[in-house]
Amino acid sequence: MTALLAILAKIWPFLLAAGGVIFGMFRHQQAAKAEAQAKQREAEADAQVAQADVVQAKANQDATRAGADNAKVRRDEDAAVAGEPDADRVLHDEWGR
Repeated sequence: MTALLAILAKIWPFLLAAGGVIFGMFRHQQAAKAEAQAKQREAEADAQVAQADVVQAKANQDATRAGADNAKVRRDEDAAVAGEPDADRVLHDEWGR
């Protein structure tokens, strides 16, 4: 038994160092895995932002087109109204005779 304790007394620093190395390797693997997961979540978030940007751009394009269509309708209506005789003038001409 004393021989075993004598051997352990001589090699305990090496056992402790080996344990530290093994612990460090596992911690490094955990950190690498956590970093990879974080990068994956970041990529997924970037993809969602890009998709939202595409939807927003399409909505803006549709709104611009609708605005242009409404402006054309308004110009056509204004032109049609401008071609009609003035109601006051028509009434004056009819009742003034």
